[in-house]
Amino acid sequence: MKTKLIIAALLIISQTINAQHRPMDIIPKEEKLGVTAMGKYMYKDWDKGSSTKFGEFQFDHFRIWARTDIGEKFFASVQYRFYEGWRTPQHLFFGFKFDNNTIKVGQTWVPFGIGWQTFDDWGNIVYYVGLQDDYDYGATWTYELNQFSFDFGFFKNQQLSSSNRGRYDPDIFSGSIGSDDTIPLQKANSETNQFNFRVVYSLPVKTFNLNFGASVLYGQIYNSDVNDCGTRLAYEIHSEFQYKVFHLNLQGTFYDYDQKLPDGSTQDDYNFINVASWNFAYEIPRKARIISSSASVDIIGDKLGGYVNYSYLWGGTSEASSSIFTTGVRSLWNSFEAFLELYNGVNDPQFSGIASGYGRNAKSNEVRVDLRLYYKLSIVGNGLVK
Repeated sequence: MKTKLIIAALLIISQTINAQHRPMDIIPKEEKLGVTAMGKYMYKDWDKGSSTKFGEFQFDHFRIWARTDIGEKFFASVQYRFYEGWRTPQHLFFGFKFDNNTIKVGQTWVPFGIGWQTFDDWGNIVYYVGLQDDYDYGATWTYELNQFSFDFGFFKNQQLSSSNRGRYDPDIFSGSIGSDDTIPLQKANSETNQFNFRVVYSLPVKTFNLNFGASVLYGQIYNSDVNDCGTRLAYEIHSEFQYKVFHLNLQGTFYDYDQKLPDGSTQDDYNFINVASWNFAYEIPRKARIISSSASVDIIGDKLGGYVNYSYLWGGTSEASSSIFTTGVRSLWNSFEAFLELYNGVNDPQFSGIASGYGRNAKSNEVRVDLRLYYKLSIVGNGLVK
């Protein structure tokens, strides 16, 4: 009953901006080739060195991006990132538009929920379990009809090899255990044969923007040790709202995975799934519920804004709940973007590496402060080179 009331509340008060990308990743049509760099200051309360030194500055990553448009119908886009010690493609796709249809083929966005829900730069638990801002290899078809938008997708496999932990978005992981990983056991799993359906309805109202929708995912988990496939099922209701300077979005997510493992595997082995992203492998419960919400206010148009984001995972096969809370301000000046953020992570492995997995009872509760600085340079286009 409690779950039904929460989901009903999501539908009543939710809203969205149809944001399929982070602000710095949105490339205007006139920009064809460029680079983006990021540096950051970090303070970690759980790290003795960081506490003693009051944090430190460091380089984060460098990305190359390109976009091509041929007439009004054909287009392509790619982004590749370089981090310290690892690198990864973020997306690579080719597209075709006709009438109210858009088709994309390649490593493209998986249509499930809100593309990038939060207004911060860190993300939420929906993202870290692999169900948001995900880019896999397959094809999508988008059809627009009046106030409705329909997305269909088929994905043959995840980006990169399932044994590669150096990836942008979380996927199921089959690799060996590294020195920094928190997985207790290697599992030979990978994602395959995934189908997605997403529908969004936008209210035809002039005074504010409101849309809400639902998404369904069904796919398989292939295990090479037993040469058999388990299943992946997830569904979500999601909504976004904008009124003048105020923004709000909300999601309710449920997923249920069934993995095939070799004989002798324990119930605990079945109850948790190995995943990896950001050069780090950790666990998620094979079955869980997630509530995620974000609210922001424009202080000076799109130049300066403040926000609060919260996500919470519980239930299913999890031993404990996990949560991520973020609050901060974002500033944007032409090619420069800055985030000043405070985070609190509870049983959050991606946050500090202390918790072994989302839903694991690690009793970890950490605080971090970041100043993230981006610089984007358009090399071809935008009046620099034509």
